[in-house]
Amino acid sequence: MKKKVNIRTGTWFVYSRLSFVTAVRFFYGWSKEYTSIKWCMEELGTGQNTPVDWNAYMREAVAEKLTRRPQQKIGGQDMIVEIDESMYTKRKNNAGRILPQQWIFGGLCRDTCECFLVQVPDRSAKTLMIEIKKHIKKGTTIYSDSWRAYKTKELEKAGFEHFKVNHKYNFVNPDSGVHTQTVERLWGSAKWRNKKQRGTKREFLESYLAEFMWRKQLAGSDVFKALMEAIAAFWPPESQM
Repeated sequence: MKKKVNIRTGTWFVYSRLSFVTAVRFFYGWSKEYTSIKWCMEELGTGQNTPVDWNAYMREAVAEKLTRRPQQKIGGQDMIVEIDESMYTKRKNNAGRILPQQWIFGGLCRDTCECFLVQVPDRSAKTLMIEIKKHIKKGTTIYSDSWRAYKTKELEKAGFEHFKVNHKYNFVNPDSGVHTQTVERLWGSAKWRNKKQRGTKREFLESYLAEFMWRKQLAGSDVFKALMEAIAAFWPPESQM
């Protein structure tokens, strides 16, 4: 005897008032980066809180997809990785309270366009060296600005080549041609998305960075299909029985 099971059984939909069709439309809209509160209210007929919750669900699913992958270092022999650090969140919140600085450290491989973005407690030499070793393959040529934490002797000792550009005088080193404009464009793109979303709460920053890297890895691919795969992996059928 065949057993009928409601499509909502064992899924988010048990607790959601959204119709299944509306949810799929949301998934597609999210894949296209449409799902602002205004868009969801006007196009999907949701309330103000639903887009916030469901956008968080999507980020959670793709962040989990990233963390399940074996950590891959970028760069390699005869490859160039540009590195940089950037302060990502405001020093003051809406109440005017002074908050600690939140630094993000990142790198981008010119040859493969692979990248990483990670939250760091500070931009000291010790902190940045740990992240460089964790995310960049030995033998890589590293380009950086002249921030004092990037110590050429220590990087060479760790198995990297290192070249600098001093932004106080030039954007491109006139002698070597070294620049970090590629990774700076990466920051520009990430921060543009942050401004588009009217800022990012500190507690959600990690998931926003995960979403940004996930989308970047999918450049030229079917984002909607990849999102469906991420959701299926995050909420597998066996967990819904």
